[in-house]
Amino acid sequence: MDYKYDLNPNSKLLFGFQSIYQNALNFGGNEDQSKTYFKKNGTSQTFGGRLGWQNKKIEFTLNYNRITAKGRYLMPREWGRDPFYTFMARERNEGFGDVHALMTKIQYSNPKKRFKSQLAVGYFDLPDVKYVALNKYGLPSYVQTNVDFRYQFQGMLKGFDAQILYVHKFNLVENYGNKNFIFNKTNMGNINLIVNFNF
Repeated sequence: MDYKYDLNPNSKLLFGFQSIYQNALNFGGNEDQSKTYFKKNGTSQTFGGRLGWQNKKIEFTLNYNRITAKGRYLMPREWGRDPFYTFMARERNEGFGDVHALMTKIQYSNPKKRFKSQLAVGYFDLPDVKYVALNKYGLPSYVQTNVDFRYQFQGMLKGFDAQILYVHKFNLVENYGNKNFIFNKTNMGNINLIVNFNF
């Protein structure tokens, strides 16, 4: 549920609430439970909220999401990104349970110049890396920062847009001296230059 409340002709308050409940059907994908995607009788539940402010150029939001300890939230990554208010590019909460996520984002848009910029910072409190039942990928708790710039071309290049995205993840917890819990997961930076064509 999303709702916008007009403060005046130029600005609005943003409110939102969402919830997802998952329940395994039959054997969860395979009668052999060692090969199943979602264990038999498995469940998961997640809920979140959003509070924000918006005018014609700036949008600021504070977002929260909770995945309960009932089970892991599961969604094939081929289906796309998580639908949570706390979603950030290069971040997923799929495969986790017992998660608290808090994210704040500010976005600036200039419709006339077709330029957008965004700064987002998220805190993701995950179960212990060794608790596989609720931490499928052994990912430690982390803070993530995203800086995003986008430009939409006009004229002969109409339909193209360019994006520069920088992501940094900071580890927050003990890794038991095992770099596999850190390598390509946290304490890392990632930069992307992306060109899209929109039909």
